[in-house]
Amino acid sequence: MLTSFFGKSNPVNYLIAGIFISLGYLLRAILLKDIEITFTIFAEHLLFLSLSVFTMLLLDFVIRKNLLTKSNTYGIFLFTCFLITLPAIFSERNITIATIFFLLAFRRILSLRSDRNTEKKILDASIWITLASFFSFWSLLFFAILYFAIIRKQNTLFRYLFIPIAGFIGVLVIRAAFHFLLNDSFDWFFEWGPLFDFNFSAYNKANVLVPVTVIVTFIIWTGIYRFSKIASLSKKEKPNALLLLFTLLITILIALISPQKNGSELLFVICPLAIIITNYIENISEFWFKEVLLWIVVLLPLVVLFL
Repeated sequence: MLTSFFGKSNPVNYLIAGIFISLGYLLRAILLKDIEITFTIFAEHLLFLSLSVFTMLLLDFVIRKNLLTKSNTYGIFLFTCFLITLPAIFSERNITIATIFFLLAFRRILSLRSDRNTEKKILDASIWITLASFFSFWSLLFFAILYFAIIRKQNTLFRYLFIPIAGFIGVLVIRAAFHFLLNDSFDWFFEWGPLFDFNFSAYNKANVLVPVTVIVTFIIWTGIYRFSKIASLSKKEKPNALLLLFTLLITILIALISPQKNGSELLFVICPLAIIITNYIENISEFWFKEVLLWIVVLLPLVVLFL
C-alpha cells in the first residue's frame, strides 16, 4: 500500500505530507498548552507551521532538481514522519530557519557539478550557510561540505577556495554594520559565539530515546549499505552519493555538539538521511520488505505519542 502510493509522484502526496505536518504541529501545541486565542500568537504559529511545510517542499525541490532519487515521494514521506516523530523541532524555530538556509545552500553545492556560473554558486552557498549560522552557530560546519564539493569538482581552480571566505566576511560585515547602526554596539557578536553541550541526559526520556534509536539504526543500516555500493555506481551518480554521505556525517557532528539536546538537533540529520533511505528502498527488490520499512516509519510517531 504505502510502497505503491508513495512510489509515485502525485500532487495528493504533497497534500497528505502537509496535512501530517500540520497535525503534528497542532498536537505539539496542544500537549504543551501553547495555544492562545490572540491574533499575534495565531499568526506566529501559522508562520512557523508554513515554514515547516516549506522545508519539506524545499527538500523535495532539491531532490528533484538534482535527480537524487527516482521519480517518487519516499523522500518527503520519510522526512515528514521523522519530523513529527520529534515534535521538539516545532519548538526550536531557529533550527527550522537554519535548515531552510542549509537546504538553499545545499542546492547550490549540488549544482557545482556543472561548470556554469561556478563562482556565483559558491558565493551563494557561502552566503546561505553564513545566514544559517546566525540561527544555529554550528551551521558554519556546512562550509566543510562546500569545500568538499569544490575540491572534488573537476577542473576546479585555486581561487574558488577563497570565495566562501569572501562570502562569509561580506555577510558578517553587513550584519555588524546593521547592528552597530541600530544598537550602537557589537554585543551580538559575543552572543553569537559557539556553545557546546555534550549532556545527553534528555535522551533518557522514552519519547526521545525511541525515535533517536530508530533514526540511528537507519543511519548505520542504510549508510553502510550506501557506502558499500559507491564503487558500483555510475560516474554520474557517484559524486552526489559521496556528497550525501559526507553531508550526513557533518549533520551528525552538528547534532552531537549542538546545545539543543531534545531531538530538535536531528532536523539537519533527517534531510540527507531521508534521501539515503530512499536510495536504499529503491534498490530493494522485495516488495514486502519495503512495505515493512515504510510502516515502521509511519507508525513511529503514533508509538512515541503514547510514551
